[in-house]
Amino acid sequence: MLFTQIAIYSPLCCDLEKYNIKAQYETEPPHGDAIYSISIKGKALPFWIYGRDVTFIGNSMVMVESVRCKTWDPIETVIIDLENEVYASLKEWYTDISFFNNRIELSNQVVKMDKRILNNFENLEWISF
Repeated sequence: MLFTQIAIYSPLCCDLEKYNIKAQYETEPPHGDAIYSISIKGKALPFWIYGRDVTFIGNSMVMVESVRCKTWDPIETVIIDLENEVYASLKEWYTDISFFNNRIELSNQVVKMDKRILNNFENLEWISF
């Protein structure tokens, strides 16, 4: 199985076939989960993702735990907009994701940090892939 945990927060979710998502196993750290390179619509993403805690948001977004290619550290949470072919790094690693009143609350129980609240995606730095 590609993903060890999938959380779906949309009644419609994503039409994964539409986006032609391909995953290729790359490596895994000594005591961790598998890491994959990903291509979407034939375009390789410039980072790898862990095959865990993949969260679908709405109809065309997915939140993943990413690492630089050929590494497994540092981990950053990234939001990928499949429809618009862009992604945005949240610059931190968030293990705990909650959805409340049209906003996303992010925190990390592994590395203690302040909670981050996303009310929208407008202020994120979106990068094309």
